[in-house]
Amino acid sequence: MKRILISIAAILLHGALFACCSRAQTTPLPVADRENWAANPTVSPESSQGPNLGSTVINVLNYGAKGDRVTDDTASIDSAMTACVTRPRPNNGCVLYFPAGVYITTGVSLKSFVNLKGDGWGTTVIQLKPHTDADVLTVPADVFNFSIYGLTLDGNSARGGTGNCFSTATTPTGPGEWNTANKRTATINAMKLGHIEEVMFSNCSRDGIHINAYNYMLTFDHFYVFNNGVYGVYTQGTNSGFSNFQIERNGTAGIHIANANNRFTSGEVIWNGASVNTEAAVYVSGGRNILTAVEAEDNYTNGFFDSGIDDEFSGCVSDSNGYVSKNPGASSRSASGFILAGTGGVYVGDKVTSYRGRLPDGNFTTEWPYRIDTSNQARVDISYDSTNEPPHGSASSVPQVGSPAAGHAACIKSAGPPVVIGFCSTAVSPSGACSCN
Repeated sequence: MKRILISIAAILLHGALFACCSRAQTTPLPVADRENWAANPTVSPESSQGPNLGSTVINVLNYGAKGDRVTDDTASIDSAMTACVTRPRPNNGCVLYFPAGVYITTGVSLKSFVNLKGDGWGTTVIQLKPHTDADVLTVPADVFNFSIYGLTLDGNSARGGTGNCFSTATTPTGPGEWNTANKRTATINAMKLGHIEEVMFSNCSRDGIHINAYNYMLTFDHFYVFNNGVYGVYTQGTNSGFSNFQIERNGTAGIHIANANNRFTSGEVIWNGASVNTEAAVYVSGGRNILTAVEAEDNYTNGFFDSGIDDEFSGCVSDSNGYVSKNPGASSRSASGFILAGTGGVYVGDKVTSYRGRLPDGNFTTEWPYRIDTSNQARVDISYDSTNEPPHGSASSVPQVGSPAAGHAACIKSAGPPVVIGFCSTAVSPSGACSCN
């Protein structure tokens, strides 16, 4: 009986294997596809019947791109992208794959439903052609639903490249259009639904990331912004998220936020402001932005500058900011860890310090731990050590008309030095006064 059961099982297994192999053998890959697959085993092969019938991955090399740091690959990349979005399936989009190499372009314009994929930053590089005035990668106003992963956008500024590394075109204003059709349609094109991860933005004469007005729903994660002429990140957009980042050696500021409802979480902003030191490593002029666990360190300017409305800084650290321009051995004697120039701001668990101690010139890098230009703040909790002077508050820093209810509005209890912060124990009067305890 046991031998009979074993024989039956063997017959069934043989039949299953025969059926499986028979099905596989009825649709073999064409020779051209097998060769392409062998050359690029990590990439699904494209059908020899043409890009419209192929897999969801399109390799730019198959459209003439070289990635050899010499050839202008712009036309080839454009052809591959057109093939990507004109496919009947799946849903007019694909992964547009850039194998390791340096692809010279005069600027790439992204299309909706295209997912750029490289072999990693510093390994796959899209670089602006020398002496070209253009942004390396542009997202037009009508483009949405895209991703960028694992590559470097290089502005080639040392060889005359002029522009931003990544930019989004200004979009029309209008009511929010929350896409409910499986992210397939967007009549109001401000909502980008774009995901950017493991991307380096470097060597651009202007900004690393430049987001123009009204663009929203962009997500940046695990990114590096390095050595750009003006800003690392400049955004007039809204409702976007930025996490796990390093923003380093940009000319004016690491981050400049000029609109509302953006989130920056877990990152370092370092060695910025060598060209223009009048802003800060992190400069916020928009409203209702949230910054959490962001460290501004070793910048040639202020640490954080808030001139917005109802912004929130939680667990942020200003460490050793305020060097003389291009001279990390001396203090400018004019920088603050935090400048509170907006209204309704929340500063909770923030810290100003200096890991370097005194510099060779005998001073700490930071002159004042914080400067209060208006005390119309919701909460001020900034601890400090290792600064040349105590906190500074202007004589006009009194509660302003329109401050929050009693018990929440910050006020200056003593002008100092050092400045002593209190909170309104009575409602703010029409003239802007309160009992400050």
